[in-house]
Formats: sequence, structure tokens, C-alpha cells
Amino acid sequence: MKPKKEDHLRVKKLSALIRNHSYKYHVLDEPEIEDSKYDQLFQELLSLEQKFPELLSKTSPTQRIGSKPSAGFKKITHGMPMLSLDNAFSIKDLEDFDKRVTERLVLKEDLEYCCEPKLDGVAVNLFYKKGVLDKAATRGDGTIGEDITHNIKTLPSVPLELIKNEEIAKIPNSLEVRGEVFIESFEFKKINEFSKESGKRIFANPRNAAAGSLRQLDPEVTASRPLKLFIHGYGTSDSSPENIPNNQFDMLQLFKMWGFPTNPEVKVAIGINTCIEYFSYIEDKRKELSYEIDGVVYKVNKFNFQQRLGKVSRAPRWAIARKFPAETGKTRVNSISYQVGRLGSVTPVAELEPIKVGGVTISNASLHNFDEVDRLDVREGDVVIIKRAGDVIPQVTKVDLKDSVKRKPKTKLPKICPSCGSELFREEGEAALRCVKAQECPAQLVEIIKHFVSRNAMNIEGLGDKIIRLLIDNKIINNVSDLYKIKEEDIIKLEGFASKSSSNLINSIGSSKETSLQRFVYALGIREVGEATALNLALNFNDIKDLIKASREDLLEINDIGPVAADFINDFFKNTKNIELVNEFISLGFKLSPPKKDDSSNFSGKTIVITGSFTTYSRNELKEQLITRGAKVTSSVSNKTDFLISGEKPGSKFSKAQELQVKILDEQEAIDLLS
Repeated sequence: MKPKKEDHLRVKKLSALIRNHSYKYHVLDEPEIEDSKYDQLFQELLSLEQKFPELLSKTSPTQRIGSKPSAGFKKITHGMPMLSLDNAFSIKDLEDFDKRVTERLVLKEDLEYCCEPKLDGVAVNLFYKKGVLDKAATRGDGTIGEDITHNIKTLPSVPLELIKNEEIAKIPNSLEVRGEVFIESFEFKKINEFSKESGKRIFANPRNAAAGSLRQLDPEVTASRPLKLFIHGYGTSDSSPENIPNNQFDMLQLFKMWGFPTNPEVKVAIGINTCIEYFSYIEDKRKELSYEIDGVVYKVNKFNFQQRLGKVSRAPRWAIARKFPAETGKTRVNSISYQVGRLGSVTPVAELEPIKVGGVTISNASLHNFDEVDRLDVREGDVVIIKRAGDVIPQVTKVDLKDSVKRKPKTKLPKICPSCGSELFREEGEAALRCVKAQECPAQLVEIIKHFVSRNAMNIEGLGDKIIRLLIDNKIINNVSDLYKIKEEDIIKLEGFASKSSSNLINSIGSSKETSLQRFVYALGIREVGEATALNLALNFNDIKDLIKASREDLLEINDIGPVAADFINDFFKNTKNIELVNEFISLGFKLSPPKKDDSSNFSGKTIVITGSFTTYSRNELKEQLITRGAKVTSSVSNKTDFLISGEKPGSKFSKAQELQVKILDEQEAIDLLS
């Protein structure tokens, strides 16, 4: 088969697009699209070149190492896996850990721990041959990382050659050491100030800045960033046991003598009570440190004990990390406002006098629902305690009655929607007030369209929050189906639009008409229908018309759909406005392809839980792969769970699976079974 003219043009366009995005990602460090979208473009080009070899050129992005994000870095396999750590969130968690360890070791005396501040940086692995730095890698998935040798060599704190001192200990012929790359807080501030003045990307936090600096293809960019390193452990070594210390703390002292930077705050603690005291000491000293930490790491000090304890899946039994509690602050509530969500729920929000909590300025905090407003009895003018849950989401935890003098009247429930002015309703058993006007409510319409065009729904690029509001404010669209009636002349006159950007948006909207049935069902925004439920519906009803006709009883027979979801789906398709909307999409030329089902896979009939992050698939993609192979994917671990698939940085589900002796698969094991 010979390529057509449109094939030539598509290859040319894809090559130009990929080169442009590759340049912005690798050179400017200013990516414009998600990695998944880049991969999609790359795979499309690769497929066309494989189909039509005559279209393959020597300068094609597929022929150049480094064109795909992270493909510019070779892969390095760690000599010993870089494991994750289990977390302790309380003193009891720490005491339970100590009890497990001492019982497993059959010890009666207090155990010796090496206590280290937990840096919020980027984990790296350095390989030395005969005392000379040979290569360096990121943690990656714990087994394979990215080669960052050229970049790591630019760090002044990284010894290119170790200090030899035969009287101390002979340097091994091969040595693998682990550490954390970080940027000090004051340096991070300077980087962002400079970036702001230069109109460049602002980093969210020091960790992101360090990660971005290490992933530069040009080592000179990395060299310009004030990166530092602390070594905290080692992987493999060819030294005999008598040539190296027998415990973690002494090993760190030896590393220091060889020229490695180590954290001066590392201490040895005898017994769990001393570990708890160390945590309080570091928590108090946290504000004095020049770098960010998010907790303390405790390691059983003696290496022979570590070996006896071993590991479980991706975490060692001999170590645990205790995280700091969320940081708090005190400020005043200036007013209480209300936000309307996609499904009409009205959320109260505390508008605050700006306050810095954990280095972040907070000016508002969600009050979640009106039951919470009643429980807290929060009022305008009150002084409240603000907490950043997980050091991320700000929330009001309580009212400080001592400082809240001359309090205003109790906060009353709003009666009308703050967006459209219609009456609000509260369903029985619900804490939320709702506006039921759906697309007739401007605030809901914005959120409905944002959901409809989102990446996991119709995946329409170029339709962000600002443009959606612009289209609504200018009366170009009044409902979601109006998106497909927009003409170039409608939007070219709008602020920020030129001929090319208008054309691109129209093309992006038009191409979304051809999609999968599950994406379309998810895009409709039916209450209680997430991506997994949408996929289950698509697997059971190959056509949207069949789904519309389905009874409540039909829906209840489907895996993962309970009475509540069945009622919402049934009610949605009983609404004539929703039926008209779906029919309008069909008349606009939508082509909805059903998913392929494979009931013969290793996961067919199995109940699976997913935790952590993954490199091969996103969590949603992995979930879709499992469901199409007949698996039931649930959100919590129980005795009915067959497998837990664990990625990087797993959560509490990992510990629960261990406790219930549920089989745990890492990412590679899961992929092997999928294939």
C-alpha cells in the first residue's frame, strides 16, 4: 500500500509538533502538553512510519534519542532496588513498628535505631568504580532509573573521586550509594524571583525545582541551579564485611570521611522512647533548617538485623518514616462565600485574612458542607485555626473562642443559588444544598463543560477555564452541545484568539466526535458515574441507545453498580432534557466505539485494589486495562481482595494488604500478567 497525500501531510505535521513539544519540554523546561498526549502523537507518527517506511526520514523524531520525554536519558538498573518506606503517622504507629521488629528479632533489650531527618528532595543512586564516580541514576520505579550522570557531576557536593585513607577503610572496587538531592529554601526563593522577573516558569516547591534541574538535557542548566546532596545509605558493594562498618550510623561516618556529604542531624537512639524524643527535637528544629523536611526516618541500626528482618514487596521491614503533622496557623474569617459545583452542590468557603502556613499563603479554606459549618459554629469575623491537611489542602479545624470577641450571628443556610438565583434544595440524608438548574445555572455550566472536555472524557485540547467562561459570557454557547456548533468567525473576534488558534480549537472539537462509548458516558457527568463505572456500562451496553433503555434492574446486574448509582443513572435517562442532549450529539455525527472485552485473562473475576503511582500507565489507564479483562477494581482492601497492585509511594492500602495477607503485585508483575 502506498501512502496518500494526507499521510505525507500528517507525518510532516506530527514531526513538527513533536519537535516543538520536545524543544519546549527538554530545552526550555516549559512543557505545553501532558506526557500522555505527547506519547499519543509519538505513537501515531511511529505507526505511520511503520505502515509506510518510505515516509521515514533520518531526521524524524522517532530516530533521534531524546525526542520522547525522558527518552533522552538512558535507563540504569539499580544494583539493589531502591525501596519505598512504610509510614507512621502517630506515636502508636511507631510503637507498633518497634514491637513488630523486636518480636521478629526475638529481642528483650531496647533496639538501636539510626534516626535521620526525612528530606523532601529527589532520591538518587550513585555508582563508583575504584573510587571514581562512574554513573548516577534517579530512583525511577525503584528497580530502573534514568541516567543523570552528566547532570549529577555538576553538583559541587558530589565527589567525583573518593578520598582514600587505607587506615580508615579500603574503598571498594564497586560501590553504590543512595542520597537525596535538594535545594535550600532561600536558594529556591531566589530561583523563583529570578524566574518571575524573566517571565519563566515558577516552581511550586523546592522538590519540583530539584527534580526539574536534574532532568535537563543540557548539564549547563543543571550547573546553574544550586543543587545539594546528602548521602543516607548504600545499595551494593563488593567489600567483605570486615572492611565496612556493621551499622548504619558508622557507615555514614565512613561515607563522610570518603568525601560524601551527610546530614549532621543524624543521631543514634536506644529504644523507641528515645526515637520519640528525637522526633520532637527535629520538629522543633525544623524551622531553623535551611532545607525542607517532612518527617523523620528510623532505621534499625545494625546491618545484620536489617538482613534478618528483610523486606516485604517494595518496603523494608527494618525502616519506617514518621511524617510531621499538618502545619497550623491562626487567622480571621472575613466572610463566608459559596461555590457551586458541577452537580449543583453548594460549598461554603471561608474567605480569610491571608496567612502563611507551611510556607504557603492561604486566603481561603473550604468548609466542606453546612453540617461542618454547624459543627464548627464558624461565623464571619471569627478567629479560626487553619490546618494544611497533608501540608496541601487548607481547612478550618476550629474556632478560637478566646480571640473571637463580639461574635456575629450564626451563619445561616443560603436559600438561593449564588450563581443563578434559583431555589436551593437539600435532599434527605445529604449534608449538601443543591441547585437543580444544571446547564441553566452559569456556574454549573462552566463546571459541566470543564468536565465534558477534560482529558479522561472527550479530551478536547485548548478549552481551559478562561476560554470556557469567555464563550459563555459572549453567548457563543448556552449548553454543552453548542460546542459543536461553534464557527471560526464566532471566536476569532474574541480576546486572545487569532486565525490559527481559532482553527486549532475548531479542529480539536471536531475530532472529539469520534471517541469511545465509555469516554462519552463519563463525559455526560452522571452522578456517581466515574471512569470505572462508565467503562462497566460500556462493556455491558454496546450502544448508547441500549443504555438509555436499560431498567434499574438491568443496571443492578452489572458489576460495581449498586442501588444508589443505578438510581442516578436511571433518573438521568428519564430526564427528557438529557435524552434530547444525547440525541443531539448523535445527530451531530458522534461515533462511539464500544470497548473490547477479554474474559480469558489472568485477572478475570478477580477483585483488585490499586495504590501508588505508575510509570507505564496512569492509574485510570491501569484501571481500564483491568476492567476490560474482567476484573473488579475496588477502592479499599478487604478479605475479598485478590490482588493489590502497588506502584511508587503506596498509601495505607499497602499496610492493610500486608495485614490481611493479600497478594501484592508490583508494576512489572501486573504488566506481565496483563500481557
